[in-house]
Amino acid sequence: MTETTTPPIPRWRLITFWVLLVVLLFLHLGERPQQLSFIVTAFGGFPAGEGATHEMHWFAQGVFAWSMVAAVAAQLRRPAAQVGAAWVYGAGTVLAFVMVLVLADLPAEVIPIIAAAIVIAALAFVAHPSSWRAKFTSVTTPSRTLFALAAVAAVPMVVYAIGQLDIHLGSGPHDEHYTFGHWVVMAVYALLVPLFGAVAAWKVSGWRFPLWVAGIMAAALGVGSLGITAVSQLTTTWSLLAIAWGAAFIAVGELEARQPGPRNQPAPTDRRPVSP
Repeated sequence: MTETTTPPIPRWRLITFWVLLVVLLFLHLGERPQQLSFIVTAFGGFPAGEGATHEMHWFAQGVFAWSMVAAVAAQLRRPAAQVGAAWVYGAGTVLAFVMVLVLADLPAEVIPIIAAAIVIAALAFVAHPSSWRAKFTSVTTPSRTLFALAAVAAVPMVVYAIGQLDIHLGSGPHDEHYTFGHWVVMAVYALLVPLFGAVAAWKVSGWRFPLWVAGIMAAALGVGSLGITAVSQLTTTWSLLAIAWGAAFIAVGELEARQPGPRNQPAPTDRRPVSP
């Protein structure tokens, strides 16, 4: 029987991939690097006229921005083993920016930046060093428990997202939230939780990354709602449930990752050498 070898990853492809990631990170944060601080400053409130009632939206933007930064940072070492992080920055950026571009009344000068981010994120996902097949292949047995938890989260998150979109469509240019797509951002944020949860449950290479992102995003929505009095916040009951779900999702995933036996024996992955 003839042994087949996996072709090496061309060095130019790795360089192209990393350049795309740097550009994507700049498009996320270049104009508003303060987004990273929103996860803290949002709890202090904003002076009236400069951000009143925007606190919850900005807090969610901060959590999303940190998720994208972490996903890019995860690619710095052995990116082929971090398909889960590729799904986070790829699906997260494309879904968020497409919905904002289509539904929000953005200033004309912002539209090219948003459109460029969508294209760059898609190209970075395609250029990822893993093979196309590996992007959709689980490396261990998919988790029915995590799928069930993701499905449980999907119901209230989809209802919440529909509610935010309904508010957006019912408002207009007189509303700053409408102009900047804040209602849309909150809807996307909610939809990403079960989406990343499903990616983790499918257990692609590096599946623990979307596991943690899904859990943290859900818990953060609950924590933010408890600590911030602003539009888009959850009720106290739903805030506590979001925190509990996030903690439970991460705990179940980590327990599964540590279970010995065939369930967690990894399948062959894309460990390809880099060609000159």
